[in-house]
Amino acid sequence: MQKCFIGIDLGGTRVKLGLVCNGQVIDKRIITADSGNGLIANLPRLQQEIDALLLSNNSETSFGGIGMAFPGLVDPYTQRILSTNKKYDDAVTADLKDWVHNNWGVPFFLDNDARMAAVGEWKYGAGQDTENLVAVTIGTGIGTSAIIEGKLLRGKHFQAGCLGGHISVKYDGRKCTCGNVGCAEAYGSTWSLAESAKASALYGGSALAKEDRLDFESVFKASKNQDALAVEMHQMCIDVWAAALVNLIHAYDPEVIVVGGGALNNQDAVLPHLVQKVNELAWCPWGTVQIRPSTLMSNAGILGVVHCIQHKI
Repeated sequence: MQKCFIGIDLGGTRVKLGLVCNGQVIDKRIITADSGNGLIANLPRLQQEIDALLLSNNSETSFGGIGMAFPGLVDPYTQRILSTNKKYDDAVTADLKDWVHNNWGVPFFLDNDARMAAVGEWKYGAGQDTENLVAVTIGTGIGTSAIIEGKLLRGKHFQAGCLGGHISVKYDGRKCTCGNVGCAEAYGSTWSLAESAKASALYGGSALAKEDRLDFESVFKASKNQDALAVEMHQMCIDVWAAALVNLIHAYDPEVIVVGGGALNNQDAVLPHLVQKVNELAWCPWGTVQIRPSTLMSNAGILGVVHCIQHKI
């Protein structure tokens, strides 16, 4: 009987749960995140989904453990959440290791979500051919992580590599939810789109004003239809992401940057423009950093955190 694991990627908009066997997601559930109500209130829902995944595959697998990729600062050695940023803000009080032990009696692993997506792409996805990789996830927020010379970057205080979304791209810009000003996330993430749109004089006459909830899909669709505000916002996002990627290139010297997240659901609207802009701006006398789309997308964090359970990265 093969041993399988549960991987949980706890996003700000969606929670992805996958049953992983031999490096493959063999079954998966996606539920709407309720991050505003905290993590503890969501644990019964997660428990139900985990039990359902295990029950539907019970005859074929034995259960090896649970891993969680969390959108905040995490100490993977004590398995505690250290700091959050407007998502699951009670998580610092949660004892997830005890929750797993009391319900299933299996090993548990916890780390930052972007860091786990980087491991997933490195071991199973678009970064398998390099030991020097930066992963960037653009969605509700902007998450980043780095693999340098074959080692996952964590840092003394567990924030190395994973705060690329909070690189300042505008020193006198708007206040970010993290407390900094002008962050890439404050201009190029889903949560910031409505603020950007409403600040424009073009908003009243734009199709975007009719959207109940602005996301990248609606911006890219309206931009393709030559909506003036959407075209402006589309270009702004490309410029913000390019600035962030150039900073990450200059900081970490990767061979490859893997870009994923909800913004990459429409690759044609993002990748060619992003590659062109980064190549124009990055100082790389040795050559060109390859910017690749994620090949795993919503499975990256699931596979990454399960890999860490199995191999103790």
